Amino acid sequence: MRVEPGASLGRLEVILLSLLSTSARTGYDVRKWLDRHGAYVGYSAQTSQIYRQLGKLVDREWAFPVPDPRNSGPDAKLYQLTDEGRRKLQEWIDSPYEPPLRPLDPDFQVRLRFAGTDSPEKALELVRTELQFRREHRQDHMFTTELAEQDSGPDLDEDERYWREELLRLQSERGLYMVNSLMAWLEATEIRLEAIIRQRNLKRAR
Repeated sequence: MRVEPGASLGRLEVILLSLLSTSARTGYDVRKWLDRHGAYVGYSAQTSQIYRQLGKLVDREWAFPVPDPRNSGPDAKLYQLTDEGRRKLQEWIDSPYEPPLRPLDPDFQVRLRFAGTDSPEKALELVRTELQFRREHRQDHMFTTELAEQDSGPDLDEDERYWREELLRLQSERGLYMVNSLMAWLEATEIRLEAIIRQRNLKRAR
């Protein structure tokens, strides 16, 4: 089964290709990784999803199964990447990142965790893209009187209208706090990555 070159990868596909790029793994190995680290990238999957997706990678010739010597069970399989699977992963790493409007979306966390391993420069590119987008769209998370008017309706008394406006303000403040906190981390991370890159370049120049 072939997939068109321009087809995008889902999050589970990215995670599987990335994990298999470092070592052969069973579906159970992937399950354990997600149980331990999935929260850090904002993603989880059922065991049945993992095995179905591994089967799809095999169908697409992005991976192939081999017997697992650690397990005597007849169905135990290790999955390894093919050259085509590695090419597909690298294609995703090199593809442009388009931030979603929602702050703290798992897409950025998955991108940084797996595409960022390519190099500090790649991680810096992702952080700068995310930071620029958050700066440009910071106002999108703030309270607007137009939204309050749309939600209030014509038949509310003054107290009820005030309460609904206050509730919207509280919710917009939550979004704004989240964005501000994320931007502070992005700014600190940008500085740190720049320092790491400078240090690496100095070592190479010696």
